[in-house]
Amino acid sequence: MTIKTVKVIAFILLLVHGIGHFQGVVASFGVHINNSNARISWLLKGFGETFNHSVCFILFLLTGVIGIITALVFKGIILQGLNWETLAVVTAICSIFCLVLFPNGFAQFFNKIGAIAVNLVIIYSIILNNNWPTVLFEN
Repeated sequence: MTIKTVKVIAFILLLVHGIGHFQGVVASFGVHINNSNARISWLLKGFGETFNHSVCFILFLLTGVIGIITALVFKGIILQGLNWETLAVVTAICSIFCLVLFPNGFAQFFNKIGAIAVNLVIIYSIILNNNWPTVLFEN
């Protein structure tokens, strides 16, 4: 695989990860996904429906927007001086909160697996290993 191909794959994965979280934004408006009320958190249900809906909307929207920005910064399309790795870690942490608090916020089980996989790669590569594959940084 060429360096350019690896960079394109990384960009697409980061972008799709961000876009995928908009499923939770849709769920926060009351659209039933998987025949469940995805906008009510199993942990926060004691705080009322309005609070749950707001948290679901804000958390999934924030994760989606930061995820898309991460991909665009990685590709150098916007904010070239910004550290995309930091944004990727923030996205992964927010995504984990989405998955834990609102596990039914994704349309398909495959979407959850994809989000978990991207989160694990980001956390392992940036936080635990402190090193992305060098091919992503070569010109």
